[in-house]
Amino acid sequence: MVNGPSTGRLGYTTGGTKNGMESREKPLLTLLARMGLVALILGTALTVAATERVTVPLVFAGTVGWSFVPLLQLLTGLLLVRGFSRDRLRLLAGYFATHRPWSMWILISHAIFLLFPATRPYGLWIIATAAVPILWTIGLLLRFCREELQLSAARSWWRVATHQCATYTIAFAYVFVAVALWPRILAVFE
Repeated sequence: MVNGPSTGRLGYTTGGTKNGMESREKPLLTLLARMGLVALILGTALTVAATERVTVPLVFAGTVGWSFVPLLQLLTGLLLVRGFSRDRLRLLAGYFATHRPWSMWILISHAIFLLFPATRPYGLWIIATAAVPILWTIGLLLRFCREELQLSAARSWWRVATHQCATYTIAFAYVFVAVALWPRILAVFE
């Protein structure tokens, strides 16, 4: 465990620090705040992308509507920190700090769509830039496993691979259901 604040090249602040939000005394509040921030970022970005405007009622509705995502992240976070009952809330709060690359990518990509409407037809090309938060998040998760969970490099890779498989399985399943992909596939063969 690190005794003082330590911010690495990946932008992850190790646990056991007071970085303005995290505190040993209130890990539940830190966890809930970080989960709320993820919901707010998703709700704001996706609502703005859909409506091209920002109002408090729209952002609130979008945040509530997308609040299931941090709950799913909590489940995958529990998968990542399984076997560590000591300081589980602190570990989960640290795990939610690894969402920063995705938060930045979501906000930047949606801001581009909002500020430059002509880029909307190229939305699929912007998806290719998701490789940046994917790789950055993997690096943050590996560091989290090594420093916070005290796992070996091999066990860290295995834990992160399991976590990422679960995360993307849930994401693809959601998209599959949300866009009614199976009926569309069947329609092709009729």
